[in-house]
Amino acid sequence: MRRGPLKRALRRVLEVTGLISVVYRAAERRLARVPVKAFDDGRPMPPPELRVAVTGDVQPEWFSRTGETQARDFTRMAGEHGMRFEDGIHVLDFGCGSGRIARWLAPEVTRPGGRFTGTDLNPKLAAWCAENLPGRYVSNGLKPPLALPDGEIDLLYAYSVFTHLREPLARAWLAELARVLKPGGLALVTFHDEAFTEICGPPEAKAGLAASPYFVLNDAMEGSNYLSAWTTRARFAELAQPHFRAEAIHLGQKDIQATAVLRRLA
Repeated sequence: MRRGPLKRALRRVLEVTGLISVVYRAAERRLARVPVKAFDDGRPMPPPELRVAVTGDVQPEWFSRTGETQARDFTRMAGEHGMRFEDGIHVLDFGCGSGRIARWLAPEVTRPGGRFTGTDLNPKLAAWCAENLPGRYVSNGLKPPLALPDGEIDLLYAYSVFTHLREPLARAWLAELARVLKPGGLALVTFHDEAFTEICGPPEAKAGLAASPYFVLNDAMEGSNYLSAWTTRARFAELAQPHFRAEAIHLGQKDIQATAVLRRLA
């Protein structure tokens, strides 16, 4: 047996038995110990192991730069569709991680009197955000529901959350996000579309998405960075359609996921 097929077979055994989580977390711990360049942007910076858990990258400058860029993009998109932080709105960061985006956006939301809520599958990440960033942060389960009332949120964003879900769970979470949004509320949700896949996707993802409108690579540890989901724009809009109107879909670019701008139906 050639080395490539043998390696894939071993990986699949680890996935089926659940041992892949042990291997994957050990790799994260090793990465968190890699030396980093000194960097300070004047905002709370999570420790290396929490940066790695979210992004797979330990460098603080990269964590800061990409978070600021995405925060700026979400702010622009929200404003283009009538949602401004200065209006004192309630914003939800679904999948807040260790605050890569929230460390930039939460102060902008709370400063004019708005409310900011973050939620994440990993309670350690939510706890760090709660101790270091403005707003309220709680953990959630892999499956809905969120600990929020119906129609509580004006604007929500989810960066690289649906990129780690199988299709049935993606559908369920879209329904749950619609539940917590006010009628007419806005959701900004990123995903791996055809454009992003062509530029940044591995060969397996390109082939998989060409054959199916929703393709899962490394099918284990759902909700973690290990599993990656790749979705056509048409399929993502279809998944959202029972609850949302897709007002825009910004195509993926190099190192930038596609973003669906979804309006909650009345």
